[in-house]
Amino acid sequence: MNLTSLLTHRHPWSSRPCLNRLVRLGTGLKDRLVTRHTNVFIQQRREQTSQVHGERPALVVPLSWAATTATVPFANLGDALSPVIVSALSGLPVMHHHFDARTERLTCVGSIGHQVKHGTIHLWGTGARARPLLKPPSQHWNRLVQTHYCVHALRGPLSAQLFQQQGLDIPDVYGDPVWFLPAIVPPAPEKKYELGIIVHLSELNGGTDRSTVNERFLRYHIPDALASQVRIITTITRPSFDALEEKLHEITACKRIASTSLHGLVLAETYRIPCVYFRTQGRGVAFPHLKDETERIDLRMRDFYRGIGSETLFVYGQPRPRPTNWEHLIQAIDTHWIPIHWSAESFLERFPLPLAFNPLIEQLGDRTRFQSLQL
Repeated sequence: MNLTSLLTHRHPWSSRPCLNRLVRLGTGLKDRLVTRHTNVFIQQRREQTSQVHGERPALVVPLSWAATTATVPFANLGDALSPVIVSALSGLPVMHHHFDARTERLTCVGSIGHQVKHGTIHLWGTGARARPLLKPPSQHWNRLVQTHYCVHALRGPLSAQLFQQQGLDIPDVYGDPVWFLPAIVPPAPEKKYELGIIVHLSELNGGTDRSTVNERFLRYHIPDALASQVRIITTITRPSFDALEEKLHEITACKRIASTSLHGLVLAETYRIPCVYFRTQGRGVAFPHLKDETERIDLRMRDFYRGIGSETLFVYGQPRPRPTNWEHLIQAIDTHWIPIHWSAESFLERFPLPLAFNPLIEQLGDRTRFQSLQL
């Protein structure tokens, strides 16, 4: 079997030019896909630590994600999961590349598809935050001539439409890579809270892991009698794997989840925790249709849930200035939540690197490589 046939057999969608550049290179342990370019998709480099002379260079995956910086020293949960998931699935370490790096690189978790530019960008599970259905493309995002996009799969059809408006060929396969996290990070060993409330960054009074919800938002007020049962959870974490795992255990220690954060919902769904979109408009339970543009639904939620085949979204409306009836919210989740039955095989097949393990049938063993990740 020649190279083209081999790639087409492994990935039927690999007839695209961006994937025909891939060749196989032995690593001494297994064959992995790399590119012929100087700025390669899986880069060869020697570790800076001492090595035996003549040892084969290490392979590293170049990845763009919203990483921490000197001025933004705390990580956002969804963004920080990107390097963990790519490293776990590929079995390789990752190296951070800026959104405007002139290199060949991968993007994964997050609404960053409209922000990355220059070089060759491989997108898998990536979303975009623009409003393709409501505005002409020229008003929110234009494809850069000097950027080559290789779209393997996007988060959902709204992200896909944004790229299609720029003349790009988009596969009809969607998903969020966070879906595979239970095979990488086991849930908390026990349930501690009746309800976890995951709040979006925009609802906090700061940008640290100690930031609290804006005190003007009375809907988050928890009476003393329920303080040990209802847990407010932010998506901000210290930039280490241990801190990230601690945050995931805080979430999975909840029996139910109400969230204004997309990845709060994705995490709840994939860990099979009953959950609801905690909308700031309306009152009580509703099931708006995801294709109804008159409904006020966060575009990221709309994008993800439509991508996995849902037609409606379970929401619980509660205006920010009004206190929440937590018992009623818990009862609503128990009554109306239905587990998602989504087959992720096609989405996993679009992962543009060979899999080190299959998260659909295996549990990741050694996670020591994550300790060195700078999120």
